[in-house]
Amino acid sequence: MSETLRDLVELAIVVDPVFDQNCYVIRRRDTRGVIVVDPGLQHPRLLDTLDRAGLSCERVLLTHGHPDHVNGVPAVKAAHHCEAAIHPDDHEQLLAVHRLPGIPADLPDIVCEQQLHDGDVLHWQDLEIAVIHTPGHTRGSVCFLLGSDLVSGDTLFNRGVGRADLPGGSWPDLMFSIEHRLYALPPETVVYPGHGPRTVIRDEMEMNPFVVHPRYR
Repeated sequence: MSETLRDLVELAIVVDPVFDQNCYVIRRRDTRGVIVVDPGLQHPRLLDTLDRAGLSCERVLLTHGHPDHVNGVPAVKAAHHCEAAIHPDDHEQLLAVHRLPGIPADLPDIVCEQQLHDGDVLHWQDLEIAVIHTPGHTRGSVCFLLGSDLVSGDTLFNRGVGRADLPGGSWPDLMFSIEHRLYALPPETVVYPGHGPRTVIRDEMEMNPFVVHPRYR
């Protein structure tokens, strides 16, 4: 984000220590409403954090439908009476949520009332969040761009990329998404991945061993 936008918006991270999966809480500092991205096994701590701070989740956004990123959706929706959104191509992934170790057998089905499409601009608290469809890790993987901050899900990591050998994955699609969608963003864009520490597009273009930008080859 620009420095002005960073003064206005707080991006907090709640990490699931089992899978090192990052759940993000986007909050405009002058309001009590938040957006939650990818709630997983850390959802009890997430809900406690929101409750202690007096914050209300107004919407759940999902970068993709893998179990480690979505299993907390029912709990967040029940506690905050909000809706969830995912790309329609990843509804197929939601059926596998019970295959993740540690998921209780009585977990409700993951229901997403809203759909995300490439090029969508989500208007929230007078802010704009752009949706970028980045298939490869799954068919419906997306990233969220807010100013100059990118929540990348499992498409792009710090010196890594998402795996493409699971159902719905495609290595050529993943490479295309990174090279032609994410590397087309301004080099100073800060990347907040689904696992691990943040990075910057410029550094990944130069040093990511899986997909180096042509100018650095």
